[in-house]
Amino acid sequence: MAFSSPDIIVIFIAITILYTIYRHRNAKNALSLPPGPKGVTLLGNVNDMHKPGMLECHHWLQHKDLYGPISSVTVLGQTIVIVNDPAIAIELMRDRSAIHSSRPSQVFSCEMVGWRNATAMRPYTDTWKVHRKNITKIASTNVSISVFDRVQEAESAHFLLNVLDSPDDLFDHLRKEAGSVILRITYGYTAIAHGNDPLVDLAGKTMEQFADATVTGKWFVDILPCLRYLPEWLPGMQFKKTARLMATQLAQCADQPYGFVKQQMKDKRNKTSFLSQCIADIGNTPEKEFVHKWTALSLYTGGADTTVSSLMTFFLAMTVFPEIQKKAQEELDRVIGSGRLPVSKDRANLPYIEAIMKETHRWHPVAPMGIPHCSIAEDTCRGYRIPKGAIILPNIWHFTHDPAVYPEPMTFRPERFLDCNLSAHSVEPDPRNFVFGYGRRICPGRYIADNAMFITIAQSLAVFDIRKAVDQNGVQVDPVIQFEPGVISHPVPYRCDIKPRSKMHEELIKASEKEYPWEESDAEVLENVKC
Repeated sequence: MAFSSPDIIVIFIAITILYTIYRHRNAKNALSLPPGPKGVTLLGNVNDMHKPGMLECHHWLQHKDLYGPISSVTVLGQTIVIVNDPAIAIELMRDRSAIHSSRPSQVFSCEMVGWRNATAMRPYTDTWKVHRKNITKIASTNVSISVFDRVQEAESAHFLLNVLDSPDDLFDHLRKEAGSVILRITYGYTAIAHGNDPLVDLAGKTMEQFADATVTGKWFVDILPCLRYLPEWLPGMQFKKTARLMATQLAQCADQPYGFVKQQMKDKRNKTSFLSQCIADIGNTPEKEFVHKWTALSLYTGGADTTVSSLMTFFLAMTVFPEIQKKAQEELDRVIGSGRLPVSKDRANLPYIEAIMKETHRWHPVAPMGIPHCSIAEDTCRGYRIPKGAIILPNIWHFTHDPAVYPEPMTFRPERFLDCNLSAHSVEPDPRNFVFGYGRRICPGRYIADNAMFITIAQSLAVFDIRKAVDQNGVQVDPVIQFEPGVISHPVPYRCDIKPRSKMHEELIKASEKEYPWEESDAEVLENVKC
């Protein structure tokens, strides 16, 4: 018996309604869910999700005043728990990480696009543990990544040269630097020295799509999975074409650089990299090959885009708060002098630069709502029920902007992390306790990210003055302090004026090319790789 498209729609809607009623009846005698807005019959809180264009963290923060530190919404039977208290976030996602360390099965991003294979989006299973072990073996401590210090220092020096040459292209240079660093660390790939590089561009576009695809509640197919099976010609089914295009690009992003490393190893021309070490140390059976490919992609795509976001935030802060860079330059001149660029080994002697890095993390976290966790078993918290399969969203932005913890949270003030020997001042909490995630899902590449940020911040402040841009009349223009929504959040594009601090500093930038010469790109080799 054949069903028509309208029949299929009716059947799917009926199944969804019956399932929702079943879930509701099962929960009648249980503890209450965390408080939240009252939903509509059957559909639940579909009208209470965040609106397009609004930062998700700002939307969910409204729940704190209305419902308290832990709240919830339910959409077609799917419970979403919003946590606006860091102590509760730590209790659930760190102290009870055995229960709350999985990931929700997002139909759009995971099943249709293919992000389910990436480490960050995999559920908490034995396969995920293998992924995690793969990454932490090489990227888990400052000691283990010290072998890549030279790579980060070289790419930072190249960034300075690019900014000196075309300061108006700051964002492009940041993407190029971050992409070049992580490609070299992950795959041993050398990007094109000047202009666009195909692999850097591919990573950037893929992560833009990741940020869009993984926003909780954005894609209605995540709420009503049966939509996935409806014909594409029906109204509202445009998401299917979008997912197909994203999936094609994601597959290329995973396969092409992996094929490059395999070919380089076969020809004995490979440079030391995360992936070459994985293949050499752990083996290359078909099963392990799949793990290697996707853990490498996770390190590569995640590391590039998050670093870009942080450094865009840093340059925005220096534009708006010029007094901070003056203090930083005083420390750099006193400790480093003017004869060389700061490097990784100087980090312990530059506490103000370290504080600027922490304040950049705090002022605008890269992932304001983190990456959602999912519960694999029933649990309770503060007298409320956390059902199995619940999505947990920690409001990391609020954790780093709570005025009770960080006074004047909208002000960029690195001194909050320094012991100034003042009786009225106490050192405020390190935001990295929040921004890199929790428990078993804490970011495995956090040491690489921190080191890349430190080097770029230190070297940029050592040689450049960062000021507000001026209009055609010579009047300074205040940049708009605004950030884009999405799982990975960037500042809205802004303008600033970047010039060498002096002729001597300009010569120092130019001299760095001798110490860190541009290397021949691997882009041509990449073109011949068969995926």
